[in-house]
Amino acid sequence: MPYTGLTIPGLDRSSATQATPSGVSPDTNQNRNTPPGVGARQTDKTFYLVPDFSLSVEKAEEYLNIYRTRMVPNFPFVPIPPSTTAAELHDKKRFLFWCIMQAVVPQTAAVQKAVDDWVRRHAAMHVIVLKDNSIELLQGLVVYVAWGEVHQLVGTNANSLLQMAIGLVMDFTIQTLGGPLGWMPKTLQADAWVLVGRGKQSELTKHTLEEQRAILGGYFIASSVPAAMRKYSQIQFTPHLVRCSKAIREASELPSDQQLLALIRMQNVGDRIRAVFPSPDREEGEPLPIFREHFNVVLSSIRKEILAIELEEPIVNKEQPILWAHYKTLMVRLYEPCLGLRAASPLEAVTPTEPYSRTEALWHCLQAIQTSSAALLDLEVEVFAYLPFNLIADVAYSMMASHRLLLEDTTNDWDVSMARQKLDLPEITRRVGDKFEEADRVALVVGQKRRLFEDNSSRWSNYAHRARWIRQWYLTKAVPPPHETTTTTTNQAQLGSESTAFLNEANLSWLGGISMDQGFWEAMMLDGPGQIPFDASMVLPDQSMLPPMPSTS
Repeated sequence: MPYTGLTIPGLDRSSATQATPSGVSPDTNQNRNTPPGVGARQTDKTFYLVPDFSLSVEKAEEYLNIYRTRMVPNFPFVPIPPSTTAAELHDKKRFLFWCIMQAVVPQTAAVQKAVDDWVRRHAAMHVIVLKDNSIELLQGLVVYVAWGEVHQLVGTNANSLLQMAIGLVMDFTIQTLGGPLGWMPKTLQADAWVLVGRGKQSELTKHTLEEQRAILGGYFIASSVPAAMRKYSQIQFTPHLVRCSKAIREASELPSDQQLLALIRMQNVGDRIRAVFPSPDREEGEPLPIFREHFNVVLSSIRKEILAIELEEPIVNKEQPILWAHYKTLMVRLYEPCLGLRAASPLEAVTPTEPYSRTEALWHCLQAIQTSSAALLDLEVEVFAYLPFNLIADVAYSMMASHRLLLEDTTNDWDVSMARQKLDLPEITRRVGDKFEEADRVALVVGQKRRLFEDNSSRWSNYAHRARWIRQWYLTKAVPPPHETTTTTTNQAQLGSESTAFLNEANLSWLGGISMDQGFWEAMMLDGPGQIPFDASMVLPDQSMLPPMPSTS
């Protein structure tokens, strides 16, 4: 969608063609006798990156302040001190400066593509070719992955930047006293480093708090991206990361550090959930693993640990709605793996009650989805433009788990009819779609950044369409075929009438032949319905008709 009718703040096209090689074009009207002080530098420069993307110092300061106040509190791994000006940040950390600006400044689709290309070229040149491992590169990559939309892709375009960030984290952690010799007793490590250095005394690296935050940010994105949701993280929560967290907690340097520590603690729990309930690749036709009775004891233990986070981390409360929503989704992550397990048959059961031991876990999963969905839907649409990737992943994860849970109708240990009465999924999905659509409208009116694609569609409008599409698909699967005689509740009858109405449409008849297996949901989470032969221009039954947007030409 275009920005016609709105003035994009800080976009000075006239100065773009006159940029100097350093990326800063001085004001030719500046008095040559004026000392090059901070004030002069803030008012007499224009920052330029790619054609049609330049910023005056004043606008850069405004956007940097937005980053500090609206984005850092929700993703506190790369804070910028209030005393640091935009000009100073550009001079000292140019890559980080532009990674921040691309996350905040509204841009056209073409400019966003050009900025993305620049980020990749710059990172690859410095990290791979020049073997640079500066903290600026890690900070910039963490910011770009958090708000740069690369998490949607599964291919090399996403993994290349992520792998560079992971490599930088490994470089930073390997330079500490333990590093590759961490398996040795601490009393021997110093002498071992002397031996490795061929007699030279090694200088032990002691990371600053800024570096430790960035290292923890690299760990967070590596273990939080959707591609890692069902796999092991490539960065393990090692003792070095524990020391980083401890140092930040003891220093209490910034208010946002409380949120950082809470996020890291939640992510550590999520990693252990994946370790306890892994999701290995299975051959086609291979049966699901059995849910054993003692699994409930493991779930109960981890559940207590999750509940303890709310008690021990004061920042985790309803007054922090974004962090609260992320916390509530953690409980969904705890119980969702149970959907990938099957109940033991009477012949496979060790005890008489084991065939029904999974039921309690599925019920807890349903309750977790209820609270998580409520917390996510309570978010104000004005904050959507500043949400980091992990909150979008939370929405997708909750939707995935809810649909799988309410379609688990082939087992004897779960009553989907009762579950569907408890969880009104069509209504939740409708509200999610409306929320995304409203967020896109607000961003367009207010002038917030909207992630645009080549066809000028926006991220939020695409998400709204996906939510409505999934809702209709769920309705086709949740209602029994007309020829089957079943006793239904009033809610099910209403659901059936709504489903039958649009199933009779000729262009929707193909929906009934698609299965909702695990592979489908993983693809939907990461890519959306792009690989499915679906006409995206078709208006769904509950989709509002928006007025056409004027073109950018």
